[in-house]
Amino acid sequence: MNPISRLIFPSVALLALSIFPLAGCDDNPPGAKPESVGQVTLSIEDVPADVACLRISATGATREVVRDLDVTLGQSVNESFSGLPIGTVVFQAAAYSQVCDKVTSSTVPSWISDEVSVTVSLTHSTSVSLTLYRNGRAKVTVGFDPETDAGSADGG
Repeated sequence: MNPISRLIFPSVALLALSIFPLAGCDDNPPGAKPESVGQVTLSIEDVPADVACLRISATGATREVVRDLDVTLGQSVNESFSGLPIGTVVFQAAAYSQVCDKVTSSTVPSWISDEVSVTVSLTHSTSVSLTLYRNGRAKVTVGFDPETDAGSADGG
């Protein structure tokens, strides 16, 4: 295991999302056709001390499903996540230090995951794993110098 993995892995909450067919269930969102929604099972291992809310986003071609879960230190969670679009779905997670009711669109997450794209269908099961990383912040300033031409072939 490389040194970065040894530092990050022990303190990161791992999300294992196992996608299962949604056959014979009546909890489809209003207006959704039964054949157009899927379901996943969300598993969270060992929630860190600075996390009180976990937001999972699943974005398909025509709609996005977002679920917020209040969590506590050391908690393990197993929860159904249904009403998902079928087809290519992009999953992403963010974790916040505030409880979900206090999270607004301007709240900066403490932890974030990369996007993971999977195909959700009713005919087979797929697994999605999201690893959350601490969300660093920086103020970046970009300036333009109109006096130089760095794009010319002769350097001047």
